[in-house]
Order: sequence, then C-alpha cells, then structure tokens
Amino acid sequence: RDEQYEEGIRRSGLGNDAPGGAQFQGASKTVHPVMAESGVDFAARAMKELFPPDGPVKSKMIGSSNDDKQRKADAKRDFMNWQCTEQIVEFSDEEEQMTTQLPFGGSQYLKMWFDPEMRRPRIEFIPIDNIYLPYASVNFYTASRVTEVDDIIQDTFEQRVASGLYRDINTYVTSMEPELSKAAKANLKVEGKTDTGENPDGIRRTFNIYTWLKTDYDKVTKGERAPYILMVDEQTRQVVGLYRNWEDGDDRRAKLDWLIEFKFIPWRGAYAIGLPHLIGGLSAALTGALRALLDSAHINTAATMLKLKGAKISGQSQNIEVTQVTEIEGAPGVDDIRKIAMPMPFNAPSPVLFQLLGWLTDAAKGVVTTSEEKIADASNNMPVGTAQALIEQGAVVYSSIHARLHDSQRRVFKVLGRINRWYLDEQQKGEIVADLPITIDDFKSNSDIVPVSDPNIFAESQRYAQIQTLAARAQANPDLYNRLAVEKRILEQIKLPEINEVLPDPQDVKDMNPALENVAMTLGKPVGAFPSQDQLSHLLTHLQYALDPMYGANPIMSPVFIPACLEHIKQHLTLWYLNQADAYTSVSLGRPFNVLKVQPLMQEAQKLLAAASMHVHEDVKQILAPEVMPAIQQMMAMIQQIKQTSVPPASPDTMAQVNALTQTAMAETQRRAQKDQTEATIDVQRLAQDKEIEMQRMQLDAAENTEDNLVQERMKTAELTQDALRLQDEQVQTALKAQKEIQSQLGVKND
Repeated sequence: RDEQYEEGIRRSGLGNDAPGGAQFQGASKTVHPVMAESGVDFAARAMKELFPPDGPVKSKMIGSSNDDKQRKADAKRDFMNWQCTEQIVEFSDEEEQMTTQLPFGGSQYLKMWFDPEMRRPRIEFIPIDNIYLPYASVNFYTASRVTEVDDIIQDTFEQRVASGLYRDINTYVTSMEPELSKAAKANLKVEGKTDTGENPDGIRRTFNIYTWLKTDYDKVTKGERAPYILMVDEQTRQVVGLYRNWEDGDDRRAKLDWLIEFKFIPWRGAYAIGLPHLIGGLSAALTGALRALLDSAHINTAATMLKLKGAKISGQSQNIEVTQVTEIEGAPGVDDIRKIAMPMPFNAPSPVLFQLLGWLTDAAKGVVTTSEEKIADASNNMPVGTAQALIEQGAVVYSSIHARLHDSQRRVFKVLGRINRWYLDEQQKGEIVADLPITIDDFKSNSDIVPVSDPNIFAESQRYAQIQTLAARAQANPDLYNRLAVEKRILEQIKLPEINEVLPDPQDVKDMNPALENVAMTLGKPVGAFPSQDQLSHLLTHLQYALDPMYGANPIMSPVFIPACLEHIKQHLTLWYLNQADAYTSVSLGRPFNVLKVQPLMQEAQKLLAAASMHVHEDVKQILAPEVMPAIQQMMAMIQQIKQTSVPPASPDTMAQVNALTQTAMAETQRRAQKDQTEATIDVQRLAQDKEIEMQRMQLDAAENTEDNLVQERMKTAELTQDALRLQDEQVQTALKAQKEIQSQLGVKND
C-alpha cells in the first residue's frame, strides 16, 4: 500500500520525480497531468460540498418536532458552524488536505480530540501510511486493533507529560528522526524538503493503539475485555498512557471513535482504492507517450550528425550551437562536407502516437469524470430531464464517492458533538456565540445535526436542474405550491445575499394600527391581521383609503396598494368571522370559547359553531354587505383596469418568440389564401360549365315546344284582350253613373 501511494504521488509530477522516460541528455521529464488534474478536481468539488463558506453543519428534525426541539437544533447548528469556521481554525485546512490526498491513497483519516491547553476541540489529518491495521481486518471500524503513528517533537512530548496525558518516564532526545514511509518521502519532494539526517526538533514517534484489552489494573472491568487507548513510546518501548475508550456510565462499553475514515472507492478488505489503482497504468502510458513525442521533436531539431571514421576536422568545434556559423577544414581532396558527415536519420514525431495519446487521455479521464463539460456545451433550451440524465450518466462514480464522504462527515460531527457534551463548559467562546443559548444538555442527542452536503447532490448543475424543475412545476400548478418558499429557494441557490431584504417574509409582520398598515401597503411592505385587532375598524379604514382618489385610487399608488390591500382585507374578513363565531359561542356557554384553540372540536362545540354561523351570516348582511362589498367590487374593477393598462415591456426573448410566431402565422395565412383562391377558381370554372350545359338543354326544349308555345301564347293574349275590354267597359259605365249622381245633387238637367 505504501509503494502504491508513493507511486501515485510520483505519477502526479508535482515532485519532479515521475519514473520512466529516456535517459539521454536533454530527454523530456514532462509528466502528463491526468493524475494531478483528477486529484485537484476531486478535492475542489468535494470541499465545495462538504465545507461551504457559511459552515458545514445544518439541522434536521427526525421524528416529531416542536418549538423546543427546533430551537435546540438551530442553536447547535449555529454553534457548531462557528466552531468549524472560527474556533477550530485548522478545520477546513486539515479536511482539505485530506481531500487532496484521498484520491492518491484510497483511504485517509481525520482525528478529533479535545485540547485542554487550547481549551477547544482539535482536528488533524492522518494519512493512510500512518495507520496500521491487522492483516485479517476487513473493515476499519470493526478492526480488532487500529494503530496510529504519531510523530511529535520533544517539546510536545514534554508538554503531554506535564499535563498528565503521558506518564513520566526517563527519556532522552534522539538525534535521528524516525524512519519515514515511502509515501512520506515522496511527499517531501513535493514540499521541497530535504532530509538532512539531523533531528534538531527532537522528533520522536509514539503509537496510539485503539484496541480491546483484558487488564487487572482497571478495577471497573476487573479483567473483562473492554476497549482502551494504549500509548507506546517507540524509542523506549514503554507504555506512556492507558485510557478507557467508552463513555462513563455506558454498561455496554461501546468503543468510541476518534479516527474517522474517508474512502475513495471501497474494495475487498479494510483499505479503499484510489487513482493509482484505477488509472496508474494509464497515467504511466500517457507520460511515456507524451515524453516520446517531445523527445522525437527534440531529436529532430537537434544538431546530431554522423562523422566518417578517419576523417579529420581539426581546429574546429564539433558542437555547433543554434544560429552559430562555423567554418571547418576538410581533408585534402574533399570538397563536399556531406562526404565526411551526415545528419542522423531520426524519425519525425508519429501522428499515430499523437492519436494514441488522445485516446489514452479520454480513457483516463472517463474513470472519475463528471458531465460538467457536456452540460456547459449543451444548449440553454435543453429539457430538464435531459440535463439530469447527462449529469447522472457523467458522474456515476463521483456521486457514489460523494455519498461516502457525506457519511464520513456525519461521523465527524458526531465526535464533535460528543466532545461538546463533555467539555462545553471548559471551552473558550468568542463574542459571536457567547450569548448563544446552548447548554451541555443540548448535546445529549445529536441526531438533529447533519452535514450540509447532500448525498444525492454532487454537482452545482444538478442543483440548477432541480431548481428549474421546481420553478416549472410551481408555474404549472400555482395553487399547489408556496410561491414565497419556491422563490426563496431559487434565490438561495444562486447565492444571493440578504434574501430577506429583497424578499421579505409576510409571516414576519408586526401588529400595527390601520393607518400604518395603509402606509406600509402603499410602500410595498408586508402587513398582517391579528385576532386582537378591531377587524371592522381596520376594514373601514382600508376601504376609505383605497377609494380615495388622492391615495389608494391614485394611479401612482394603486398598482402597489390595491393588490396588497385586497389580500389584507381577506385576512380581516376571516378573523372577523372567527371573532363573531367565538363571541356567539362564548355567550351561549357563559364562558370564553376561544375558537382558535379548540382542537379537536367536540360534538357540542360543532353544534354551537353551526348555530353561531347563522347569526354571523345575518351580521354579514347587515354590517358588511351594505358598505364593504361595493367597495371591494370597485377595487376589483380597479385591479382589472390596472392589468389592462399596465402591460410590461416584452423581453428580447419574448420579442423573438413573437416575431417567430408572427412569421409562422403570416406564412400560414398566405398558404390558406392561395388554397382559397385555387378552390374559388375551380368553383367558377365548374359553375360556368354547369351554366353552359343548362343553356344547351333549354335551347333543345325550346325547339321542341315552339308551336305549342305559340298557340298557347295566342290564346292567352286573346283572353287577356277580352278581359281588358270588359274591364274598360265596366269603368266607363261606372264613370257615367257617378256623373249622373253628381248632376242630380247639383240640380243640373241632362241635355
């Protein structure tokens, strides 16, 4: 394991010590960055999820919840976030060291304990080469023995003796440093350190062994098997400390964890595997191919020649520098330099090798890659489901690693919570949390404290895909979603600071008089109705303000005031109804009923409320209907007018969509017009043909019946003539008769 870890560090190229490559002068020592790039990329993504700037802890209520449990959980969350970000100053640095080394070692460890000198918890990164497990171990947490190598300087050793952690033994300062592991030596080259063979700080090695023992020295166990921490000094081979490793009062004597394991990819056995195991061979092949290409290019551009044996070129330099003009003297009779020297015939860089380099790079990156590149290159209009599928497909390996990191981080906080339960009163608290209502009892149970990281989320793009889905569903079903909660979640996702300033919570309002409420609603601030208010007085005050042309009905105020006022009036109407129902039921019972707190309602209470509702209905018709309802209807009409007159300017995207729809509609209109014109032309032609056929039929019928028609016409004409003559004679007789009557009346005699 140590050699594999060492090779991974060397393959990263950070220590300028990568194995392989040609050995001639000027040969390339370049290392392909796939190993270092994968490790750095993993650490950056992991730390972003595990340790955000606001702190790595969040509260989560499990089971039934109440105000007291929520208060404790929130107080612990705030306190532990302060601990991780400010009190334990090395927390983020040590965890980041762990994440950078995790891909190379496969398994890495964090250790937590309480430092009585600093009066605060401490955390330290323990590399895998400093952890020894029994050969037969299959799991770190169930191993029968875990040995931690602890290299400390002489001053630290003496401080531990003085504090009572170590027992006082006769020790001397060694002049030689402890033997380092191969991985530690490879890391020294990355850090730029050189082992001088001296030991000026007096570094000495101790072993902290977490194991089970049977000892007669402990009067509690009396020789029974129990977990202990055994501390051994390597130099003197003496025990310097022995401590019980179970919590006081625990009859089960459950072993306490102080070392927390972080795994990259689990494998068979107690140790996980890392990048050297996954892509170590590919990394070596990539480095070899890259060096071969560079060496080939270097050789082809270098002045390498073959000289004929026996040919003397005296007095001249045979190592010609670039841009140097050199004159040489040839042998007698030789007039061509190519007869005594020729360039070395090296092959040019191979294109096949270059293609192989690209294939190897893709293969190596495909092991622990993510889909961020695919998402970045994709269209902005990609469906949410497609984006989610790309993310999941491109980060299957990383998602499983992140889930394991989340679980290990949860174990870290369990240890920190236990330390707080034991030593909270002894810790120094900063000004920020000095007044925080936190006690030792709050840390008796820590199931409500979890990492802020989400084991189901492993990429920022996945969060944006979820937010996009949430926004789409909330828009499609507005009656099912809390719009304020949806908007806040979107703003939190884009890391907008001070969300409550730009999006105030309407629930966080104060009891105000109706005049102040009118002013607040005009300025766009949230207001709320309270049961203790005079609901009717508030209603009338708001309605008068709303219908005043100088205030609520003013065009510069109504767009903001009227919608907020209608929502607020709804609250007052609801509370007025509850107050009226409560008043009637209280009078009937002869004692306060308090309809807001009767839960669940008993059968008698339900009957009382049913009777009270009838009285409330009559009150509505007498009190609210004459004044309130007409005003509300007028305000609703104002809302409709505002919506019709205030059309927001279209965005460029909207205008583009409108233009596209307009062009589509125009094309459809032209197509239909052409279709209608064609159909009309066909109808006209068909009508003309039918007309012509009808005329021909009529001409044939007329030719056949000409004589009959003439006879009939003549008979009709004769009859008409006779009728006309008869009518004319009747008219003459009538006129003569009328003339005679007139003359007789006038006394005129007929000549």
